[in-house]
Amino acid sequence: MTPNRSRLLGGLLALLSLGMPLAGCQSQGDQEAAAVPPPVGHYEGSITVAGQPELRAALDIRHPSPGHYEAELTVPTAGTLSFVADTILFSNNRLRLARPARPSQVLTLTQDGDFWRGSLALDSAKGETILLKRGMPTPSTYRVEQVPQGTGAAWLFSPSDTSTPGAALALLPDTETAPAAALWADALAREGVIVLVLPAADSATAAAEAPRLQTALSLLRSTAGADTATIGAWASGARAAALAQVLANPGGPRVAFFMSQNADIDPASRAAFRELRKRKLPLLGLYGGAAANQRAAALRNALGGRRGALVRAYRTAGPDLLVPDGLSPRFGPGLPNEVVEWLRAQ
Repeated sequence: MTPNRSRLLGGLLALLSLGMPLAGCQSQGDQEAAAVPPPVGHYEGSITVAGQPELRAALDIRHPSPGHYEAELTVPTAGTLSFVADTILFSNNRLRLARPARPSQVLTLTQDGDFWRGSLALDSAKGETILLKRGMPTPSTYRVEQVPQGTGAAWLFSPSDTSTPGAALALLPDTETAPAAALWADALAREGVIVLVLPAADSATAAAEAPRLQTALSLLRSTAGADTATIGAWASGARAAALAQVLANPGGPRVAFFMSQNADIDPASRAAFRELRKRKLPLLGLYGGAAANQRAAALRNALGGRRGALVRAYRTAGPDLLVPDGLSPRFGPGLPNEVVEWLRAQ
């Protein structure tokens, strides 16, 4: 890590009231548990939930550098279950992987020769999992790095292939959309987008969000593979309205694009969005839930139908833009592709 990047991480830690070492630094207990290295390889098999169709799944356990292991679960027909784990707990032939930014999803397996047997748990649901070794691990898709704090954590999702610079964004969820943040970060990172997920917050003000965004943008600019001309922000709920005011401020941070999810339009936010319209800042408005059409119409009116601004409503999805579906929810109709395509056009 470069000195500049260390300073930026330190700044983010301070702004988020951080008080712990980075996740990559294991405690003594973790080091003892990792004394016997996990078996590197590519494993294929299935996840089965009673009364639901069997899901094909794959697990890759990699050893990218001395002393560091990572794992990736891939579920092709239920992509929201797929994730990369930056920390592997392996002891007495038992493997435990907790999903970054979604701790309610945990994969627990026991090694039996070339087989892994166990379960994938998500909240109160659980799927029986069995995987068989098929060879060497496939190349990694993306990597994830934790910046922990006392009441939450920031997570940096960055594609493994940094040869071609790509878009990057700071994702600022509210508590309603926070459980979906990891799903969006995974989906976007697999498409080459760098995502920094900040801890959720419902009580948002422009004064509080401005320094958080500024430090997050600085961190993204120093991240390998980031196109510094294509770094933006995505905020939800009250944070979206607050961030619009931050960005509309003459001395506020500068971004290449802004994604606003479920923003309610009041006089202050209307004025902010109109200012962003005048500046011709690329803007994507996203709304989910039963009132999505009405709320989207309010933002369209504030923007005045400006070319370059796109507002979409997903009535069949929830405010988190997800639809309930078996073990894990799925993205709403057209998602995440419509978001990925919009980002690529910026």
